Amino acid sequence: MHGSATDGGRRAGTAVSWWAAAVANLLIGLAAILPGVCLRWLLTRYALISCTDRFGCVKVSPDQAVGMTLGAVLGGAFVLGMILVVDVLMPWQEGRPLNLWLGMSALVPAPFAIAQAAGWI
Repeated sequence: MHGSATDGGRRAGTAVSWWAAAVANLLIGLAAILPGVCLRWLLTRYALISCTDRFGCVKVSPDQAVGMTLGAVLGGAFVLGMILVVDVLMPWQEGRPLNLWLGMSALVPAPFAIAQAAGWI
């Protein structure tokens, strides 16, 4: 019974579910900017410390290293948790197609990439 209330509007609203998945993952991507910036800082600035001593680094690490590491780890865990809930658990519970929601999870790094290309971060 297409178009009736018995199908829950899933067949008629496929474009709506496509947009919902895209917008949800782009919003997750906005939250992923913070751990992305922390990770970029760790890879570019913290990696420049040379460790020539075989028992450890003789140079002092930058003051922001602990905060940036915590930001990358905790923020990354938060983003991964949001992806698990939004792209796996909620569609599975509601009977929506998982392949659509998991496919749209490729949009998560898009806000960071756009902000990086535009020079905003």
